[in-house]
Amino acid sequence: MELQKSLCILVVRTGRKLLRAMRESLIPFGLTTAQFFLLLSLYQKDCILISVLSKKAGLDKATLTGMLDRMERDNLIKRKAVPHDRRAIEICLTDKAIDMQKDLTRLYNETNQSFLSVLNKEEQQTLYNITEKFETQDLKQLINKNYSIKQKTS
Repeated sequence: MELQKSLCILVVRTGRKLLRAMRESLIPFGLTTAQFFLLLSLYQKDCILISVLSKKAGLDKATLTGMLDRMERDNLIKRKAVPHDRRAIEICLTDKAIDMQKDLTRLYNETNQSFLSVLNKEEQQTLYNITEKFETQDLKQLINKNYSIKQKTS
């Protein structure tokens, strides 16, 4: 198979292209794409545990902590202790982030619709079905099950 037709290469190249376009549209807001998606998650449900936000955003807690530090510094989020659990911290939106909600939600909807506009409705549904299927698979286990690398013995 040609390397250019590798699923991994096609997905990575397409993802980079989509993220680059998204990143450029976020310049006026001073946000990274990761911060943008964290805010969108918080717009759906404000004041959630870091562990819940980590799962929603698909980021490990260590990566998320650094991002939250920067977002707190920029007055986009605030950390709030959970009264019944001293170890738990909730992440809440600030007034500044709430003021941006309408514009960021509109940007998300318009950008997503623009990206999808290159596909007809059937292709869009197929794309969702395929990506959902990959999301639910343990791809590492799939590789190990279907392909074994034979080691040379010396």
